[in-house]
Amino acid sequence: MGEAQRRKVKIKTSAPCIFCGGGTLATTKEHCPPKALFRNKEWPDGYVFPACINCNGGSSDEDLIVAFLAHLKTEDPQKTKKGLGLMKAVHRQFPDFLHRMFNKTARESRNDARKLGIKPEPGETYQELGIANVTEAMHKSVSVLAAKLTKAVYYMQTNSIFPTDGGIMFQWFTNAQKLEHGKVILLEAAAKFSAISPPKQRNGKDLKDQFDYRYSVGEKGELHLLQVVFGETFGFLTIFSQTPGRLESMEDSIKRKLSTSDSPFKFLSTNRELT
Repeated sequence: MGEAQRRKVKIKTSAPCIFCGGGTLATTKEHCPPKALFRNKEWPDGYVFPACINCNGGSSDEDLIVAFLAHLKTEDPQKTKKGLGLMKAVHRQFPDFLHRMFNKTARESRNDARKLGIKPEPGETYQELGIANVTEAMHKSVSVLAAKLTKAVYYMQTNSIFPTDGGIMFQWFTNAQKLEHGKVILLEAAAKFSAISPPKQRNGKDLKDQFDYRYSVGEKGELHLLQVVFGETFGFLTIFSQTPGRLESMEDSIKRKLSTSDSPFKFLSTNRELT
């Protein structure tokens, strides 16, 4: 038996799935982030995790959408070519997706362009600028990626599987926020926290222009912060805790102090899931 086959058997018989709390044996290897997000599918070394078949294959639709998003707005000819291929694949899989994403009236396109400080070239219309709507399918897909990558980074940093009763809060952003405000507000706010930023390489080649993150952990080890960016197009921030109820109590305290019932974050895991 070859070494690759021995590694495959080892994962099948001894490793639990890190994405569903460790209660299921892994039968596959999950690349997280998905290989399709990277040029030539050259994903970072070490970002392969034991996963059950449901956790691995259950997010294939969302993986396709986030890969498409990661290849938007780029000057890289390879990524542009791949982005066109992904666009066709998305259209085949979800015929209404692109219509919902780019369907704007001339007035809406003009208002959005002015807000973002974008002007059309001579002879180009505002609608041809391709300023996208953030659709529910996009939100769901980035949410799925955020939950899985948060659990993967937690596993890498603690050598522990994130528990099913742990909590993850999430907010994501697109490049539109940087165009409008000159900065990503979430990342500016999180910059004050001490963080590590491990290498993201493939065979010694730096991949931070495609995928980068900063990871922080509180003094007591109960609160964690993950800041992720994918090239120039989108990213997210998650606050998470392996301690049941820790995030809920924190959010309730913030709401009381601010006298509001609203929260900028969505729950991806816990009893407040996707609220």
